[in-house]
Amino acid sequence: MQQYISLDDKYLSAEGIITALVELAQGRGIPLHKLLRGTGIFEQDLYDLPQRFSLSQLLALISQFKALMKSNDSGFLLGHQLVNDVSPAVQSVRLSPSLGMALKQLQQISTVIAPLLFTRRHIFKDDLYLYLQPSIGMDESLKNYCFEIYSAALMSLLKRVCNVYPHCYFDFTCKRPRHIQEYEQHLGLRIRFEQPYTRWHFNKQLLKCTNPEASQLRWQQCIAQSELHKNVSQSFVEAVCQRIYRDKNNSLANSAEHFAMSSATFKRKLKQHGVSYSQLQDEQNKLKALYLLGVCQQGNERVANRLAFYDIPNFRRAFKRWTGITPSQLKV
Repeated sequence: MQQYISLDDKYLSAEGIITALVELAQGRGIPLHKLLRGTGIFEQDLYDLPQRFSLSQLLALISQFKALMKSNDSGFLLGHQLVNDVSPAVQSVRLSPSLGMALKQLQQISTVIAPLLFTRRHIFKDDLYLYLQPSIGMDESLKNYCFEIYSAALMSLLKRVCNVYPHCYFDFTCKRPRHIQEYEQHLGLRIRFEQPYTRWHFNKQLLKCTNPEASQLRWQQCIAQSELHKNVSQSFVEAVCQRIYRDKNNSLANSAEHFAMSSATFKRKLKQHGVSYSQLQDEQNKLKALYLLGVCQQGNERVANRLAFYDIPNFRRAFKRWTGITPSQLKV
């Protein structure tokens, strides 16, 4: 049975987002003891290379960072700082020969570089779509903050790796924020809010862009050093979402059996991660329906069948419950 990363599994090193976060906070004059308070992380842990940290500790640290920084641009700055990290894992992405290879490497070690979210990737006609989802349950404010961090990191990566200006579109579920100027400054003007998904998309031709910073020798060295990270599996929540998305027969009982748990244990484990099965099920069905209807332009009957709805009115009602609109009102 494959093992998955749970909330309190300690597998993250201080390299990457933890170091980037600490450096930014210290640059703003925030005392380290205040930043680490309540996280279960101690100063000496940051200098101990074998020391490992959990997703719950990282989330507590980001929450503390957000509160202490008291600035609207802190999430975006952290995203940019993350791409500048000198760890072999980040360098194995940044020194890739092309954007396509950079994103492929990122996907392979995403639980190390971007552990708080996962993406579902689709290519349709001329565009690549990446739908973002959190790896653990968190409140809306913190979830939106994490999406700011990783959206800025993506834009920074695109600018570094592409040899042309990358036109990327960003969709967010949150309302238009007061600090819209920070969004536009760090992500550009192609931003939409109050969308039924958090999504990045851009022309797939960008994947072929050659990286002006590429170094074949250094890239291979970093790949070799980051090989161990490929043994770090997906998060438990991502594994459950993947199972729901791919399998029509995705009742709670069937999914619990797939993960070799009783239904009660399965529900309890999901609750520990801050989510419920019905919540994940609705989200995966929503994302699948939105992609098939909005991007692929498939009809209601075909999409309903893909989602195991054999009654069109029931599908319409479910879609409105997920998104607030009917299928006919959906606009890309």
